[in-house]
Amino acid sequence: MKVKHQLLITHGILVILALMIVLINIFSYTRMENDAALINQSGRMRAYSYNMGLLANRISQETDTVQKVALKSDLKSKLTNFESSLNELMLSDSNLLKDEDVKAKLIYISKMWETSFRSKYMSMITEDSNTEICDQINSEIDLFVEDVNHFVNLISDDAQQKVVVAIYMNAALVLLIVSVTLYSFHSTNKHVRKPMMTLIKELKALSLIDDEVSDKLKNIDISEFKEMSLYFNELMFDQLTKVYTRKSGLAKLSKLVGQDNRRKLHFSLCFIDINGLKMVNDILGHNYGDELIVSAIDVIKNEIREDDYVIRMGGDEFLIVFSNINSQIAETIWERINARYEEINVAEDKPFLISVSHGIVEYEHVNRSRIDDLIKRADDKMYVEKKYLKEAVKINVIK
Repeated sequence: MKVKHQLLITHGILVILALMIVLINIFSYTRMENDAALINQSGRMRAYSYNMGLLANRISQETDTVQKVALKSDLKSKLTNFESSLNELMLSDSNLLKDEDVKAKLIYISKMWETSFRSKYMSMITEDSNTEICDQINSEIDLFVEDVNHFVNLISDDAQQKVVVAIYMNAALVLLIVSVTLYSFHSTNKHVRKPMMTLIKELKALSLIDDEVSDKLKNIDISEFKEMSLYFNELMFDQLTKVYTRKSGLAKLSKLVGQDNRRKLHFSLCFIDINGLKMVNDILGHNYGDELIVSAIDVIKNEIREDDYVIRMGGDEFLIVFSNINSQIAETIWERINARYEEINVAEDKPFLISVSHGIVEYEHVNRSRIDDLIKRADDKMYVEKKYLKEAVKINVIK
């Protein structure tokens, strides 16, 4: 499986697991909210049952008529509230009440209320002499309140169990996320980072690498992709002009020619030399010399096609590789590049003129030549033009 597909799958799994955690928490929160409302309702029912017993005792002992009426009114209110809570619990479809023990306990409480306690409390409210009834309530109320309390504890324990299950499910999913993340890291390290580290070690020994860059690679501990990218960039590209270095560029060109039997290549090489660079460096300074080089090469990079590329052969010498075109078309492209130099020389206020000598040769499959021979021929043609500009035209690049 390709690394990108593997990473896509593992990242997809991580997203799914994260969504599962969110959904579980939303579902658990909704259930806990409903359970909390049910527990509160049962808790109120427990409080009402206890308060009704206390009020019954106070009513039986009260001698003041007005106070007794107020206590009876309070008892009636508590009775109504108790019945309301009990009825809501009986009609509830909560999962907490579907447990057999919880359901049986609630039915028993409802039955005891209807058959015994409701009528006794009503008698306490409606009758004047209620000492005997109060004694009956006192003899049974403790067990009734204990039953109600047991019911509240049962549903509280069930609700707590749900919270524990949700916590365990979250923990399991988090563990899965950590496992998938570690697997993804290990897989990436195995299939990407380690091969790249091995490649770095092999590159250190290659003759294509400059000694200075090789020394840097030997003296650092490359542990991050960013660092590797920087050093690959330094190996492959000239840092001033951002074109291929001599060794990387010629290696690319040699590999291209090595595949000629299958591809039947046809391309042109243009060897160029920036005129007057030494004069600019001596008179204006190396900063202007670098600016001259960059200005000249930027024009070339903007005018050539995507398949073409530039190689820096030396300080002021470059090689342009024109893919799949003959020397005549390459000359036409060069004329366009040279015209752009003239526009810049007129329009831009630079202390120097951009002047570049060139020589173009053509490579054909039917008449294959060695790369070195082709470059030498292009260099010779370039030198002829450079000599003409220097001796006949006597060009001066300093404005």
